[in-house]
Amino acid sequence: MKAVSNGSAAGVPLIILQIVIVVALTRFLAFVLRPLRQPRVVAEIIGGILLGPSAIGRSSKFLSTVFPARSLTVLDTVANIGLLFFLFLVGLELSRASPFPS
Repeated sequence: MKAVSNGSAAGVPLIILQIVIVVALTRFLAFVLRPLRQPRVVAEIIGGILLGPSAIGRSSKFLSTVFPARSLTVLDTVANIGLLFFLFLVGLELSRASPFPS
């Protein structure tokens, strides 16, 4: 698996570069969509579409530099761990807000 970038940010591990790009884009979109009263999840969906093959991902130079195929396994694993952590926190909030005494 590829662990470093192709010169886009010399010495920065590729996973950190990918996470920074994804988080920065989704936070920017959430800020732009806030006056339209859209939740953050809408910004995350739009960010995924923009970074995917529908928009910015059409550029083969961008894909090969920032999201090469060999590094997507690491990014997918980190994303799944983040999803599990989020679901754990949602379950924790639901059990705390339960109307039934335990």
